[in-house]
Amino acid sequence: MLIRSKTKQSGQVAILVGVLLVVLIGFVGISIDSGRAYGVKARLNSAVDAAGIAAARALAEGASDNIRIGNAKTAAINYYLANFPANYLGATPISPTVSVVHNPDGYWQVDVAGSANMPLTFMSILGFTDIPVSATGQTIRRDLDIVLVMDTSGSLGPPTSSSTTLPTLKSAAIDFVNRFNEGTNGDRVGLVSFASGGVIDVPIVKTGARGFNRTQVVNAINALSVGGSTASAEGLRLSFNEINGIPVANRSSLRMIVFFSDGAPNGVNAIFSNGGSNITGDLYSEAGGGANARATNVYRIDRRDTLLTTTSNIAKLPTGGLVLTGIGNIPLASYNNRRTLSGSPYTNTQCNVNKAARNMLENVANTARTQSIKVYSIGLGARVNSLEVNYCGYGANEYGSNILQRLANANGVDSYNPAQPSGLYIWAQNDSELSSAFTTIASEILRLSK
Repeated sequence: MLIRSKTKQSGQVAILVGVLLVVLIGFVGISIDSGRAYGVKARLNSAVDAAGIAAARALAEGASDNIRIGNAKTAAINYYLANFPANYLGATPISPTVSVVHNPDGYWQVDVAGSANMPLTFMSILGFTDIPVSATGQTIRRDLDIVLVMDTSGSLGPPTSSSTTLPTLKSAAIDFVNRFNEGTNGDRVGLVSFASGGVIDVPIVKTGARGFNRTQVVNAINALSVGGSTASAEGLRLSFNEINGIPVANRSSLRMIVFFSDGAPNGVNAIFSNGGSNITGDLYSEAGGGANARATNVYRIDRRDTLLTTTSNIAKLPTGGLVLTGIGNIPLASYNNRRTLSGSPYTNTQCNVNKAARNMLENVANTARTQSIKVYSIGLGARVNSLEVNYCGYGANEYGSNILQRLANANGVDSYNPAQPSGLYIWAQNDSELSSAFTTIASEILRLSK
């Protein structure tokens, strides 16, 4: 008869229980420490992302790449440390590494790598003291080619507008400009203003170089004055030519026009024949007289508010025979048959001229968008939401705000084209909302650049 020793059996069970306890503690330790490591990893990811975004934003400051890179690295480290505090879940953070590179194609690349040592708890029983946790992130910022187009027509001054309108508009425009990279290899920013004609106040850099002189643009904005009609098409045409004047190989990856106005266009910029000599100028459509009255007031196309002094030639402008295209070969007819001009050739009537002015503006915007230039627009005040012309049978879809929305190809507009880039239209109800309007568009542009 075989007799087993209970003492020996008890010892074996104790050994087995001991082994199982070690294994169980190991599993519990792995579970707990893995959870802590996951929490540290998630926090590191957030810190790295915040650092990359902050660095990209900081690239807007500085007059040279070296200064911008220094600002970006400082911002990245500050945001990283703010988002990963010391001793988070017991982990010890290691200073992040930040790389900021400006590629020749106009892209900024920001790479951030962060890590931390996390001490282990239960796993230390098994001889493991700590574990390294790391995270990396990359942020891309694209350079910009932007032209700001400013309406400076007489309606922006008293008595139509407040005496504070122009100063407030200038302040909002300057704040907009200040958000972009100046100096060598920065963003390209130009300024065009228009009233009865158009002026390139600050040309955009058209060489392989990048950047702009912020002081020059700010001074040009401060020098703007109001007066004259609204040759919107000429303002947009000049801005389009500025952006397209940059050689294809040197263009930034983002090309944009920001267009401000407080009303609808009312001038046709063209070369008009008067039976023997030609007049180059902006033909104004709202001098009084009604739909069939002949348009005779002609302004210089290269000034914001200068009536031509050749009044004898102005008086000879024919009642028939308006040109088919304007300056820059812009058609007077609507590209999408929105408005129909009468006569063949078109008759010189105030209604025809007003329709042509609207057509030309929309034609330029359509051409710009087909070349991947995004258009943003800002409208100001009550006039932009009213019918300024009552003699052409216009309906509510001919408000200035409708036209501005079409320029931007804003989502939901009656002429929306999904094949073209879609911008934003912002309406500033009064002077006090101008800053917010410009800020909204600047924020959208900067978001796209990242």
